[in-house]
Order: sequence, then C-alpha cells, then structure tokens
Amino acid sequence: MQRPNPDSVYYHEFMQLQRKLCARIVSLRKNRNLVQEDMADYEISIRQYQRMEQDPTAIVSLWQVFKLAKAHNLEVHELLDL
Repeated sequence: MQRPNPDSVYYHEFMQLQRKLCARIVSLRKNRNLVQEDMADYEISIRQYQRMEQDPTAIVSLWQVFKLAKAHNLEVHELLDL
C-alpha cells in the first residue's frame, strides 16, 4: 500500500480528504449507537478500526473503504460523499 508522499503537490488535499473520511466514520458509528467492537462484524478488526478513527492515515485501501461502507449500509460513493 502506497502512502502519500509529503512532497506531492496533492499531499495536503489528500490529507484533508482522509481527515474528513475519519470524521465521517466516527459520526456514522456514533449515530447508529455502535461501539468500535461492533465493526468486527464487518471484517474489520477492532484494533484496525480503532486506528482508522484515531489516525486518518490508517485508512489506506479501497478494500477498507468498501468494508466501512458496507458496515453502514452505504454504497462506497455515499460514504465518500464528504
């Protein structure tokens, strides 16, 4: 998995996207009265999910985004509608 290069002209914009996605998954989980442990039902380990909520750079793959969308009964494009 490739991480963004801080020297890229897109770096700050991408980091902003990751922070928004992080805030969105926290909000979605809390609005559904779920705890982090509930995410294990969607093939996301508790530790992995905790990292995703605490560190926006931990969301590194489309597979993770897909599973996050499924966990909230959303399509990927709906999850990413930030």
